[in-house]
This record gives sequence, C-alpha cells and structure tokens, in this order.
Amino acid sequence: MTDHVDRVRVERSEGVATLRLNRPEKMNALDMPLIRELTVALRALQGDDEVRAVVLTGNGPAFSAGGDFEAIQALWQASPSDSRRTLLGGLDVLRALWGLERPTVALVNGAAVGGGLSLALACDFVLAADDATLSFPFVRLGIVPDLGALYLVPRLVGVRRALELLLSARTFTASEATAIGLITRAVPRATLADEGLALARQLAQGATRALGATKTLLHHGLELDLEQFLELEAHAQTLLWHTADHREGVAAFRERRPPRFTGR
Repeated sequence: MTDHVDRVRVERSEGVATLRLNRPEKMNALDMPLIRELTVALRALQGDDEVRAVVLTGNGPAFSAGGDFEAIQALWQASPSDSRRTLLGGLDVLRALWGLERPTVALVNGAAVGGGLSLALACDFVLAADDATLSFPFVRLGIVPDLGALYLVPRLVGVRRALELLLSARTFTASEATAIGLITRAVPRATLADEGLALARQLAQGATRALGATKTLLHHGLELDLEQFLELEAHAQTLLWHTADHREGVAAFRERRPPRFTGR
C-alpha cells in the first residue's frame, strides 16, 4: 500500500515502512513542508503496531541536498525570534526520528549534504551507495552544522574526526565514511535497495519492543550516570519480561528452533 503526499511518500510492506523524500527536482532539499510531512509520518509510525522497521531514502538521484536555499532566504527576512521559532519547530523531525521505537535504516542513494546527512545519521543503520558523496558544508555558509550534526557526529566518530569533517566542510566518500564508523557500510548502487530492504525485513522479524528499548537505553546511556542508567535498564527489562515476544524467545530457545516474534 502506498500513501501519496506532496513531499514524502510512505510505502508499507511486510512490516516495513519506507519513507521516501520526494522532491527529486530539488535533490530532495529540505523545506518546511517536507520537514513537517516527514515529522507527521514518523509520529504516525510510532503508534502503528503493524510497522516493525523503517527505511528512510530519497526519490531520484540524491538522498538530500540539505536545506532548501529558498526556505533559508525566507528565514533571513523574518525577525530573529520568528526565525528561531521556525528552526525549533523544524527540529521536531530529528526528535521524531531519533526517538522512534523501531529499528531504522537509511538508504543513502546519492548525495547527502548538510541537514540531509544529519537525517541519515539519526537512523540506526546507514547504508550508502558506494558512489554517493557526503558533506557538511555549513561553515562555508557562515553557519553552524544543524539538524543535530554536532550531537550525532562526535558520538559516531569521536571529537577529533568530527572537528575535521565539520570544520573543513569537505566532501568525502561513502567508503571513507564507512572506514571511520560514520555510516554502517557502502554497497554497490545496483544492490543498495535490495540490501537495505533485506536488512529492514530481518529487523522487522525481530522482537520489536526489545529492539526499541535497546536503542532507547543506548541513547540514554550516553547521557546518564551509571546509577540513573541502571534504574532505567531495570525498568525496561521488567516491562519486557511480560511481553509475548519474551515468552516466545524462551520457548524457541528451549525447543531449539528459530523464534517467531510478533512485536507484542
């Protein structure tokens, strides 16, 4: 089933929801209508028990060229308070993606620039076409990296490498991004869609609540002290002990068979 909207396409199949940024004529540049539609779509998936994994990709030759210059110019004309309000509202898309309690897979099918690359990095797995080019060009424009880049990149590659990527604003390859741990792996363009969908379907067959809790705990573990984290871990584990998937996992282990998880 496919839901058609102006700037984001949502496709559902076999427990996987695929979100396609859909401004190919603009290299999927991020304007506020696209950001709002993507935020709404992500929030809807959070409450959809039939969706057990999510793929984010771009329609056309690019993943995303980053911020739309016409949208940025509109912010120039607004007052500082109005610009700040607009920017904070736009950041809801990162909150929705980062906090989604489903495994997420970004398929970087072409250039991923600035905020577009930030969106990809907010996913749990990032597969990129081996000829895709990546960059954080913000400082060349006299602004700071946004859409969470300054939060995400040092957590993935360390502060030293993050400074080099973000301050140089240089373009780098998917292979280099893989080598430094910024993305999961680079794959041939011809097989990107198949490999990404196969991974998403594999994740969709897992224990959905356990996967969601694992990523949530991991995210919080980077911010909490040990005692706070252990309390959160115990809370999550107590809840998961009472799920059908936990009972199925134990039964499958005892019966020496693959588990048949339902996400409940």
